[in-house]
Amino acid sequence: MEDSTSRASSTVTKADKTSFREFVLMFQDDVNLRYGTGTNGTAVPKLPQAEDPEDSGQKAFNYRTEPLWARMGFAPDAPLETTRSLDFTHALSNTLTGADPVTPVFTTKVGMPVRFRVLEPAGHARNHVFQVHGHNWDQLPYTNGSTVLGPRAVSERKGSQFGHGPGGHFDMLLSSAGGVFQAPGDYLFRDQSSFQFDGGLWGILRVQP
Repeated sequence: MEDSTSRASSTVTKADKTSFREFVLMFQDDVNLRYGTGTNGTAVPKLPQAEDPEDSGQKAFNYRTEPLWARMGFAPDAPLETTRSLDFTHALSNTLTGADPVTPVFTTKVGMPVRFRVLEPAGHARNHVFQVHGHNWDQLPYTNGSTVLGPRAVSERKGSQFGHGPGGHFDMLLSSAGGVFQAPGDYLFRDQSSFQFDGGLWGILRVQP
């Protein structure tokens, strides 16, 4: 059943009456963010680390972005000599803005199986490294001749997925929300690259009691 608040998250009930949470996460790495409205707006400049043409444009998940420069209140192209002196301790905390980030906040109950469907329809050739803090998963979660999604005993376990780029997709099955210790709380998911993360490629997996 699709969530009433998001078309990117749902609860799926299988024939054996067991359920899991499913989330769809779309990478966007060439977004045309602008100050102002309409065609008269000024393009948001590149972050200082993004010097290659493959790093042009702004970043988002599911048409939503929450750059750290916007949360912290400095210019997107502020030099590193300036930003490295700032205190980022609470950069991801709701106390900074008074609300959840506008990037996806996926919710589930502790201990519930979770499936992420991660994709990037188009974008730069620069690949991404996707990770969900506090969790790991099978690299190849396929059984029955790769026709069924499910745990696979011979698969490597991973805590991050590299090589994700335009035209790519992968299935990520978390056997238990909250990790092996089934601990409730907010878990960060993000692109590992610093300037992609700074540019807004992050969100929250909220594991509720």
